[in-house]
Amino acid sequence: MRAKSRQRRQDLIAAASSVIAEHGIANASVRAVAERAEVSTGSVLYHFESFGDLVMEAVKSVIDEFSEQRRRLIDGVSDPVERLRLMIEAGIPEHISDELRIVYQLVSAAQDNPQYRRNLALVLERQVALYEIVLEVGAALGAFRPRMEVHAIAENLVALEDAYDLYLIDPDDWQRDRYLRNTLLFAELALDCTLITPATTTPSTSPTSEEQQ
Repeated sequence: MRAKSRQRRQDLIAAASSVIAEHGIANASVRAVAERAEVSTGSVLYHFESFGDLVMEAVKSVIDEFSEQRRRLIDGVSDPVERLRLMIEAGIPEHISDELRIVYQLVSAAQDNPQYRRNLALVLERQVALYEIVLEVGAALGAFRPRMEVHAIAENLVALEDAYDLYLIDPDDWQRDRYLRNTLLFAELALDCTLITPATTTPSTSPTSEEQQ
Protein backbone atom coordinates (compact mmCIF):
# COMPACT_ATOMS: atom_id res chain seq x y z
CA MET A 1 0.00 0.00 0.00
CA ARG A 2 2.84 2.37 0.87
CA ALA A 3 4.58 1.57 -2.41
CA LYS A 4 1.38 2.38 -4.29
CA SER A 5 1.03 5.66 -2.41
CA ARG A 6 4.65 6.62 -3.16
CA GLN A 7 4.08 5.85 -6.83
CA ARG A 8 0.93 7.96 -6.87
CA ARG A 9 2.87 10.88 -5.35
CA GLN A 10 5.56 10.53 -8.00
CA ASP A 11 2.92 10.43 -10.74
CA LEU A 12 1.33 13.60 -9.38
CA ILE A 13 4.71 15.34 -9.14
CA ALA A 14 5.42 14.40 -12.76
CA ALA A 15 1.99 15.67 -13.82
CA ALA A 16 2.51 18.92 -11.92
CA SER A 17 5.93 19.39 -13.56
CA SER A 18 4.36 18.91 -16.97
CA VAL A 19 1.57 21.41 -16.26
CA ILE A 20 4.03 23.97 -14.89
CA ALA A 21 6.30 23.63 -17.93
CA GLU A 22 3.32 24.19 -20.23
CA HIS A 23 1.35 26.86 -18.37
CA GLY A 24 3.78 28.34 -15.84
CA ILE A 25 3.93 28.17 -12.06
CA ALA A 26 1.37 30.93 -11.56
CA ASN A 27 -1.18 29.25 -13.84
CA ALA A 28 -0.87 25.70 -12.49
CA SER A 29 -4.03 24.44 -10.77
CA VAL A 30 -5.33 21.38 -8.96
CA ARG A 31 -7.77 20.71 -11.80
CA ALA A 32 -5.06 20.89 -14.47
CA VAL A 33 -2.79 18.50 -12.56
CA ALA A 34 -5.68 16.11 -11.90
CA GLU A 35 -6.57 16.04 -15.59
CA ARG A 36 -2.94 15.47 -16.59
CA ALA A 37 -2.59 12.63 -14.06
CA GLU A 38 -6.06 11.29 -14.92
CA VAL A 39 -7.23 11.33 -11.30
CA SER A 40 -9.80 13.27 -9.31
CA THR A 41 -8.98 16.63 -7.73
CA GLY A 42 -9.59 15.02 -4.35
CA SER A 43 -6.85 12.48 -5.07
CA VAL A 44 -4.38 15.28 -5.76
CA LEU A 45 -4.98 16.92 -2.40
CA TYR A 46 -5.15 13.59 -0.55
CA HIS A 47 -1.45 12.92 -1.18
CA PHE A 48 -0.20 16.43 -0.30
CA GLU A 49 -1.00 18.81 2.53
CA SER A 50 -1.75 21.55 0.01
CA PHE A 51 -1.46 22.26 -3.68
CA GLY A 52 1.44 24.59 -2.85
CA ASP A 53 3.31 21.64 -1.35
CA LEU A 54 2.80 19.67 -4.57
CA VAL A 55 4.10 22.55 -6.68
CA MET A 56 7.13 22.86 -4.42
CA GLU A 57 7.86 19.13 -4.70
CA ALA A 58 7.55 19.37 -8.47
CA VAL A 59 10.01 22.28 -8.57
CA LYS A 60 12.48 20.41 -6.35
CA SER A 61 12.19 17.34 -8.55
CA VAL A 62 12.92 19.41 -11.66
CA ILE A 63 15.94 21.05 -9.99
CA ASP A 64 17.35 17.65 -9.03
CA GLU A 65 16.87 16.28 -12.55
CA PHE A 66 18.25 19.43 -14.16
CA SER A 67 21.42 19.22 -12.07
CA GLU A 68 21.76 15.46 -12.53
CA GLN A 69 21.52 15.78 -16.32
CA ARG A 70 24.53 18.08 -16.35
CA ARG A 71 26.52 15.76 -14.11
CA ARG A 72 25.70 12.69 -16.21
CA LEU A 73 26.71 14.53 -19.35
CA ILE A 74 30.39 14.65 -18.36
CA ASP A 75 30.59 11.31 -16.56
CA GLY A 76 33.12 9.12 -18.32
CA VAL A 77 34.70 12.01 -20.28
CA SER A 78 38.34 12.19 -19.29
CA ASP A 79 39.58 15.09 -21.41
CA PRO A 80 39.16 18.33 -19.37
CA VAL A 81 38.72 20.51 -22.45
CA GLU A 82 36.01 18.27 -23.84
CA ARG A 83 34.29 18.14 -20.45
CA LEU A 84 34.18 21.94 -20.32
CA ARG A 85 32.99 22.22 -23.92
CA LEU A 86 30.16 19.78 -23.25
CA MET A 87 29.16 21.71 -20.14
CA ILE A 88 28.99 25.02 -22.01
CA GLU A 89 27.14 23.54 -24.99
CA ALA A 90 24.58 22.03 -22.62
CA GLY A 91 24.26 25.33 -20.78
CA ILE A 92 23.34 27.13 -24.01
CA PRO A 93 21.24 24.37 -25.62
CA GLU A 94 19.84 24.09 -29.11
CA HIS A 95 16.40 23.43 -27.64
CA ILE A 96 14.90 24.66 -24.36
CA SER A 97 13.81 21.67 -22.25
CA ASP A 98 10.81 21.61 -19.94
CA GLU A 99 13.20 21.47 -16.99
CA LEU A 100 14.98 24.62 -18.11
CA ARG A 101 11.68 26.44 -18.70
CA ILE A 102 10.62 25.69 -15.13
CA VAL A 103 13.97 26.81 -13.75
CA TYR A 104 13.57 30.18 -15.47
CA GLN A 105 9.98 30.51 -14.31
CA LEU A 106 11.44 30.46 -10.81
CA VAL A 107 13.06 33.83 -11.57
CA SER A 108 9.72 35.64 -11.71
CA ALA A 109 8.07 33.47 -9.06
CA ALA A 110 10.96 34.06 -6.66
CA GLN A 111 10.09 37.72 -6.31
CA ASP A 112 7.11 36.91 -4.08
CA ASN A 113 8.09 33.53 -2.63
CA PRO A 114 11.10 33.03 -0.32
CA GLN A 115 11.08 29.27 -0.92
CA TYR A 116 11.36 29.76 -4.67
CA ARG A 117 14.26 32.14 -4.04
CA ARG A 118 16.01 29.41 -2.07
CA ASN A 119 15.33 26.90 -4.84
CA LEU A 120 16.71 29.29 -7.44
CA ALA A 121 19.82 29.87 -5.33
CA LEU A 122 20.24 26.10 -5.08
CA VAL A 123 20.20 25.73 -8.86
CA LEU A 124 22.88 28.40 -9.24
CA GLU A 125 25.04 26.93 -6.47
CA ARG A 126 24.95 23.46 -8.02
CA GLN A 127 25.81 24.75 -11.48
CA VAL A 128 28.70 26.84 -10.20
CA ALA A 129 29.99 23.94 -8.09
CA LEU A 130 29.96 21.58 -11.08
CA TYR A 131 31.86 24.08 -13.21
CA GLU A 132 34.37 24.56 -10.41
CA ILE A 133 35.09 20.83 -10.28
CA VAL A 134 35.64 20.69 -14.06
CA LEU A 135 37.92 23.74 -13.99
CA GLU A 136 39.96 22.68 -10.95
CA VAL A 137 40.57 19.20 -12.35
CA GLY A 138 41.53 20.68 -15.72
CA ALA A 139 43.92 23.13 -14.05
CA ALA A 140 45.50 20.35 -12.00
CA LEU A 141 46.09 18.36 -15.20
CA GLY A 142 47.61 21.36 -16.97
CA ALA A 143 44.82 21.74 -19.52
CA PHE A 144 43.72 25.11 -18.10
CA ARG A 145 45.75 28.05 -16.87
CA PRO A 146 43.20 30.21 -15.04
CA ARG A 147 43.77 33.95 -15.34
CA MET A 148 41.42 34.73 -12.46
CA GLU A 149 39.95 32.84 -9.52
CA VAL A 150 38.33 29.59 -10.58
CA HIS A 151 35.20 30.40 -8.59
CA ALA A 152 34.82 33.70 -10.45
CA ILE A 153 35.20 31.95 -13.82
CA ALA A 154 32.56 29.39 -12.83
CA GLU A 155 30.15 32.11 -11.69
CA ASN A 156 30.65 34.06 -14.91
CA LEU A 157 30.00 30.98 -17.05
CA VAL A 158 26.73 30.34 -15.22
CA ALA A 159 25.80 34.02 -15.53
CA LEU A 160 26.40 33.92 -19.29
CA GLU A 161 24.28 30.78 -19.60
CA ASP A 162 21.43 32.38 -17.68
CA ALA A 163 21.51 35.59 -19.72
CA TYR A 164 21.68 33.91 -23.11
CA ASP A 165 19.10 31.23 -22.29
CA LEU A 166 16.52 33.94 -21.64
CA TYR A 167 17.01 35.02 -25.27
CA LEU A 168 16.77 31.45 -26.52
CA ILE A 169 13.28 31.12 -25.06
CA ASP A 170 12.17 33.57 -27.78
CA PRO A 171 12.24 31.77 -31.18
CA ASP A 172 12.21 35.16 -32.95
CA ASP A 173 15.61 35.99 -31.44
CA TRP A 174 17.35 32.68 -32.13
CA GLN A 175 21.09 33.35 -32.14
CA ARG A 176 22.37 30.31 -30.28
CA ASP A 177 25.54 30.01 -32.36
CA ARG A 178 26.62 33.54 -31.49
CA TYR A 179 25.78 33.10 -27.80
CA LEU A 180 27.66 29.81 -27.65
CA ARG A 181 30.72 31.28 -29.39
CA ASN A 182 30.74 34.29 -27.04
CA THR A 183 30.70 32.02 -24.00
CA LEU A 184 33.39 29.74 -25.39
CA LEU A 185 35.55 32.80 -26.15
CA PHE A 186 35.22 33.98 -22.56
CA ALA A 187 36.25 30.54 -21.29
CA GLU A 188 39.24 30.50 -23.66
CA LEU A 189 40.41 33.90 -22.42
CA ALA A 190 39.84 33.10 -18.76
CA LEU A 191 41.51 29.68 -18.92
CA ASP A 192 44.14 30.16 -21.63
CA CYS A 193 42.92 27.17 -23.62
CA THR A 194 41.33 26.35 -26.98
CA LEU A 195 37.65 25.39 -27.03
CA ILE A 196 36.42 26.61 -30.41
CA THR A 197 36.83 24.04 -33.17
CA PRO A 198 35.15 23.61 -36.58
CA ALA A 199 32.64 21.29 -34.91
CA THR A 200 31.55 23.97 -32.45
CA THR A 201 30.99 26.56 -35.17
CA THR A 202 28.57 24.49 -37.27
CA PRO A 203 25.44 26.63 -37.72
CA SER A 204 22.29 25.45 -35.98
CA THR A 205 18.83 26.25 -37.22
CA SER A 206 16.17 28.22 -35.41
CA PRO A 207 13.62 25.90 -33.76
CA THR A 208 10.15 25.69 -35.17
CA SER A 209 7.19 26.61 -33.01
CA GLU A 210 6.46 22.89 -32.53
CA GLU A 211 9.99 22.23 -31.25
CA GLN A 212 9.69 25.10 -28.77
CA GLN A 213 6.41 23.80 -27.33
